[in-house]
Parts: sequence; C-alpha cells; structure tokens
Amino acid sequence: MEENQRNSLKADQIKIAALALGADIVGIAPAGPVANKEKFLEWLSRGYAADMDYLAKYQEERFDPEKLLPGAKSVISVGLNYYQDDNRPPGQERKYKVARYAWGEDYHHVIRKLLEKLRGGLIAETPGLNGRICVDTAPIMDKYWAREAGLGWQGKHTNLVSKQFGSWLLLGSLVINAEVDNYDTPHRDLCGECNSCISACPTGAIVEPYVLDANKCISYWTIESRAESIPEDIARKLDGMIFGCDICIRVCPFNRRQIPTRTEAFFRKDELVQIENGQVIEYPDEVFENGFRHSALTRAGLKGLKRNIAAASKYYR
Repeated sequence: MEENQRNSLKADQIKIAALALGADIVGIAPAGPVANKEKFLEWLSRGYAADMDYLAKYQEERFDPEKLLPGAKSVISVGLNYYQDDNRPPGQERKYKVARYAWGEDYHHVIRKLLEKLRGGLIAETPGLNGRICVDTAPIMDKYWAREAGLGWQGKHTNLVSKQFGSWLLLGSLVINAEVDNYDTPHRDLCGECNSCISACPTGAIVEPYVLDANKCISYWTIESRAESIPEDIARKLDGMIFGCDICIRVCPFNRRQIPTRTEAFFRKDELVQIENGQVIEYPDEVFENGFRHSALTRAGLKGLKRNIAAASKYYR
C-alpha cells in the first residue's frame, strides 16, 4: 500500500465501526512475531494438548501474522460478551449442564459475520487494503493478541480476563495490511496472589498458574475429545456437565461483574432444554443436525453428547 493510504486509517474510527457492528470491546495491536512462543512450544512438548494435534500444525503462521497475511501491519482484536443469567422457567428440570457460551448460536459464525462487515467497510474506504479474519479456525494466538490489544490479560486459568467483562468474552481477530495512527497498550496481569480458579478445578487441570493440562480438562473431554469413552477419573467429576465447563471462569473475582450480553444471537435457545434433560440421546442423527446446525454443540456432535451423557449419568447427584 502507498504510504498515505497506510497512514489514513484511524484507530478511533475502526473501534467505533466495530462497536456499532456488535463488538463489546475492541483493541488494536501492531502485528509482529509472537513474543512468548517458547511457552506454547513447551506446553505442546509436555503433552498438555492431549489429542488436539492441530495445535502443533502451522507453527509459522501461528507465531507470525505476516505468514497468515503477507504485509500484515495490524491486528484488530474484538471481544463479544456472552454472559446471561440462568433464566430457565420455574420447575423445568435441568439434569445436565452446558457451558454458557453454547446456549445460543455458534460464536464462530456470529463473530465472523461481524468481522466480514468490518473488513468490507475498511476496504471500501481504503483501496488496496486486505484483511484476514481469524475466529479459532485460523492458526493465530487469539488470547495473545487480545492482550496485546489491551482487551485484558490471560489469567491463571489460561482464559482471557477483562476488567469490564471478566472472562465472559468470545474473541475474534482481523489482521490487516495497514498501519493505524494509534495502537493500544498490552494489558497488565491483575491476577495477583489469587488462585481461585486453580483451587476450584475439580480435576486439577490447571497444573500450575497459567498452565492447563487438557488431558485433565472437562471441557476437552466433553467437546474436543473423539475417544469412545470418558476416563472414569474425569467422569466422576463431571457433576452433570456434558458440554464444556464454566467452573474456573465462574469463580474468578473479575467475573462477579456480570453484564448481560446484548448480542441476541447468544440468547439462550429453547431447544437447549432437549440437551439438558437428556432427551437428545433418543434422536436420530438427522434430527440433531437439523435442530442444532447453528449451535456450537455440533463440535461434540450427537455421538459425543451421547457419550458425555452416559459418563455423567453414572455419577449424577
């Protein structure tokens, strides 16, 4: 891009546009090689990624935005608040539990649509601009860039923590080949001496501050794992959780600031009760696929949910 084009992008205008499109918090960081990649590589070498082999792929792209987008200059990081109260109707049984982020539509689609509109607007105003959208599916260190862009810090439970929204944020990034006039400052760590998340984890998955062993993580076993069964030592600790786990997030002091989401797509779907009461185990594949095609629950799939319900039901209290 020409020099005058690169310098024409205003950070404040980008943020105003992103907020108007539905983002709850926005920050911008200068693109460059990831500074702490050694920690990630050590985490992989210790086997803490379990069977998530995809995390060991595309390392060059993961550690350098310019490998994702030639000429990358800036990373726009957005966060969408997904918190909502547990507003089930009185008397409605909820035998099993689903992590809050999966109560509504799949956030991948919601955030991607937002970033597509943001990118389209920037391209319309700045000829020659290009952008790469990243919402989990691209090999990018999204929590790292959210910190660099000032959205929050990576807590001891390894999730991002925001002073305003706690850890009830879903993240997306837009890498662009243009500089902006003002970059945000990386957020400092505010965890201090608090170890609430470490103490609360029922399986001891947070093996040390800022280090999560997926082999022990309930979210890994109920979402990512493709194993035929859940290990007994994990199953005993499920306490009805069959998709994800909010425990380490819920106990964090910063998550006491519970601001209800303004994103209608994240509002709790009525169909969720069919998962929570175990009714889904009676469904054929096509009924599940038609009813939940826009849900993050498809990540585990019907087979995975049946496996999880079977494990949780053994020790249901």
